[in-house]
Amino acid sequence: MSGPGQWQSPTIKDEDVAWASELMGFGPNGFAKVGDNDTRLSAIKNMDTADFEACPGSGKTTLLVAKLAILANRWRHPRQGVCVLSHTNAARNEIGKRLSASPVSVALLRYPHFVGTIHSFVNEFLAVPWLRSKGNPVGVIDTQIALRHRMGLLSWKWKSAMERRFLTEYALSYDAPNYTGGDKGALTTSSPFYQAMVAVSKASSEIGYFCFDEMFVWANELLDVRPEVATALRERFPVVFVDEAQDNSELQASLLHRVFCEGRSPSRRQRFGDSNQAIYNSFEQAGASTDPFPSSNKFDLPRSYRFNQTIADKVKAFGVIPQSIIGAGPSPSGISTAPKPPIVFLFDDDSVGRVLPCYAAHLVDQFSRDELESGTFVAIAGVHDSSRVEPIPCSMKHYEPNYDAACVRRASSPTTFAQYLARARYEMGGSGNVFPLVFATASAVLRLAAMAGSNLNSVSPKSPHRRVLDLLQNDGDRTKYSELVEFVVSRKGELSKSEWDGCCKQLVVSVAEALADILPSSVQSFLKWPELNIGVEAETDTSKRRIDNLFSYPEDDPIVHVRLGSIHSVKGETHTATLVLESFYYDHHLSELKPWLLGARSGGIKKGSTLEGSRLLGRLRLHYVAMTRPSHLLCIAMRKDAFDGHELVILRERGWQIIECCDGH
Repeated sequence: MSGPGQWQSPTIKDEDVAWASELMGFGPNGFAKVGDNDTRLSAIKNMDTADFEACPGSGKTTLLVAKLAILANRWRHPRQGVCVLSHTNAARNEIGKRLSASPVSVALLRYPHFVGTIHSFVNEFLAVPWLRSKGNPVGVIDTQIALRHRMGLLSWKWKSAMERRFLTEYALSYDAPNYTGGDKGALTTSSPFYQAMVAVSKASSEIGYFCFDEMFVWANELLDVRPEVATALRERFPVVFVDEAQDNSELQASLLHRVFCEGRSPSRRQRFGDSNQAIYNSFEQAGASTDPFPSSNKFDLPRSYRFNQTIADKVKAFGVIPQSIIGAGPSPSGISTAPKPPIVFLFDDDSVGRVLPCYAAHLVDQFSRDELESGTFVAIAGVHDSSRVEPIPCSMKHYEPNYDAACVRRASSPTTFAQYLARARYEMGGSGNVFPLVFATASAVLRLAAMAGSNLNSVSPKSPHRRVLDLLQNDGDRTKYSELVEFVVSRKGELSKSEWDGCCKQLVVSVAEALADILPSSVQSFLKWPELNIGVEAETDTSKRRIDNLFSYPEDDPIVHVRLGSIHSVKGETHTATLVLESFYYDHHLSELKPWLLGARSGGIKKGSTLEGSRLLGRLRLHYVAMTRPSHLLCIAMRKDAFDGHELVILRERGWQIIECCDGH
């Protein structure tokens, strides 16, 4: 077998690009030069190590899949493969779905190739084999379950000490192979308290419970002990693609660099992303310092096929690093109506609850019935979950009191069965695809069994539904599980409290007990049905308690459904219309960004060529992501008292239309 140094990259020719374009339904010229702009054609033909800085809507995933199809068609190496790494499961599934559409490119989803998340790559090729080689079982890789298990091992004395020191359960995680590290505050490593937490982390890990990021600890230990593993992986994967590279953490970037790039005979590596869309879980969090994206070998993809130049001109100033954006959208394959003028909704304390109805009414006025049915309409906030009640508005709950933040969190698992169903309905988005409901039901049952202490080998490649069927030992238990799935699907995941208490809850418990024997009382919180924030509700058996974060308008006979979420939850999506809502973190986000909105500022550079502080840069990146989602209509909602009369004139001169939600109050 030839090593990576001898692997010969195929030369991608114009006829290969035309073939891939035809294969993807774009005709022969889908990636051809447009006027003087040949950036997409150059990117798809480039097979050298490079980074591609892609503006929102540039079609980088489409370009990547086209390039992968060409490679699949030309691949002649039975023991070497293409490695495609994504940041999230959603991105991985999107790539997999597109590859599956072609009998040629579907080959990349099988050996010797790999298409998956960075975490799954680390688990499959590094951490899990290394742990098992040392005799350490790997049963559950789930941060919440692992930390809950460790808390259960900790004595009451040390739990009380954690409370007194305001330490969370994350103090029981670690970042070194001796089980030390994690967020243990100011404790010294020699203190009995510190050692007690290390002991339970070790004990839990030794019987197979791990947090997600702890797998990087063991992957790095393997590379320390057996550096030849990196050489073997480069030989196996001579070419590597990384999608959404701007989101890679230091933990991820440093390990990937170590595996594929550091030292001799590196793999060919191409990364795709947009540094202006690098948003993290907190405003102070930074990205990779080892091998940051983009590198000096950078190529721009400035042409957006999502929105027109009007939206491009409105949003490009919010990019921390100002980039040219050519608005070449919206795509004719979507809704055929013309783009609409951007809107600023203004409100005050008394009218914050009217923002979503005003937005929905505007959608009904601007789009036809067919467009409202086929389009995607979203309202998002930078802070979607907060215990604060002042200053108004703090979070999404000021606009919709029944908003459930857990429904849209991609990075964490739901904490109740009801939240699993709510997230599934959110993913369905009103479509008839019931797969999310089946997936959610199976996942919830597995989590309940794991909470009860059952080690169910969560690293199995099978779907949750298939795993449940395989784990159930007799026909009676399988019948109960089938009844549960049928019950949930027949009601499209919308259950009343009486339906849950009447039979559904017992089915869930019966199936989980078949997997875990006995369910302890500690799991009752997982089985609790949610209460809505309403004053008076008619208690009937048929009343549905919606927590799927869909705002339907009009309430009695809905014409449009607006999906509610955080900005993080919609990253990478394209919407017909997007409403960006004001929210609060140290200050109101959009009010802080008013100079950019009014055209007085652009980018993240202060006078004197220094960057703004991390909090301001975080606001810019977050709202740049938010405002670049829509294809046809961009809306923002802000407090009326954020502007004076002159500033409202400037907004109108810059092309914004003003709608006051507080009219008549």
